[in-house]
Amino acid sequence: MYVNLRALRLLILLNDGMYHSVNSLAKYFRCSLASIYFLVIQLQKYNVDVVNIDGYGIRLNKSIVWLDAELITRYISIESEKLELRLFDIIDSTNNYFISQLKRNTLIKDLTSVAVAEFQTNGRGREGRIWRCGFGNGLLFSICWRFEKGVSNLSGLSLVVGIAILRVLRSYTIQNINIKWPNDILCNFHKLAGILIEIRGEVCGPSYAIIGIGINFNLSKSIIPLIDQRATDLSSLTGDLINRNQVLGRLLSELYNVLDEFAYYGFSYFKKEWISYHSYEGCEVDLIFPNGLAITGIVDGVTDDGAICLLTLEGKKSFNVGNIAIRSRIH
Repeated sequence: MYVNLRALRLLILLNDGMYHSVNSLAKYFRCSLASIYFLVIQLQKYNVDVVNIDGYGIRLNKSIVWLDAELITRYISIESEKLELRLFDIIDSTNNYFISQLKRNTLIKDLTSVAVAEFQTNGRGREGRIWRCGFGNGLLFSICWRFEKGVSNLSGLSLVVGIAILRVLRSYTIQNINIKWPNDILCNFHKLAGILIEIRGEVCGPSYAIIGIGINFNLSKSIIPLIDQRATDLSSLTGDLINRNQVLGRLLSELYNVLDEFAYYGFSYFKKEWISYHSYEGCEVDLIFPNGLAITGIVDGVTDDGAICLLTLEGKKSFNVGNIAIRSRIH
């Protein structure tokens, strides 16, 4: 993938939060003024908030805390030798990266691989949705986990991943963080994080789960209008810029332990905890299916394989697909 290295160098230079005149930048890069404006346009394509004020110059609206492999490893509580960490400035999609690696059979055996990116040009969510996040404004990563069991035995995996994320984020004393079935992390019913899981493997095993996770840390002004639902970020919730390296290190440790337990016990082991975290438990909702049809009911837990349970006019039913939209709160 083509990456404009000069644009990244400019981003690093502007990260001091100071104004830089276009003339001084052109002198630094030994290029024309027009070239500097071109680099600014490139940064804007990465959804970087660049402020350009006549008479003052150019600066970033928000500074970036860069991802650092050494710092991430410092916060990992499991043996770091179990993980292979790969950092990218720009990539099309961390999930796509592992899909390609599996096709080429180039993953390192006996290691759990993790790919982390500052920016994705083709970030994806469920059902083909676009995941939007500016350069350095979020935590965008995928973990490729090998299961000895077959694809059919991985039901409820996205719910278990949600538990791991919630455990870590709640440790930062943020109020009202919960889960929305099947794969969203919400705060006050605004989306804070999402999960996309893609499975590759055999019916009888082994199988690989490519677990993509996106967490909003410090959304830029330019990206917020592009998001197709109500969203929030950790910076807004805490009033501070939480260190992404610390969160990632702690989250990788939690994920490693949770996935290890899931491989042995399955989702039923986590079911009670998950229900206690569900934002819509006891709520009247519409469950909207991919074909546009919907069913109304009151959320009444989940099954042992992670299907959502609804109390409907026809009785209690469970569903494995769909998106829920709240109607009213029952209790």
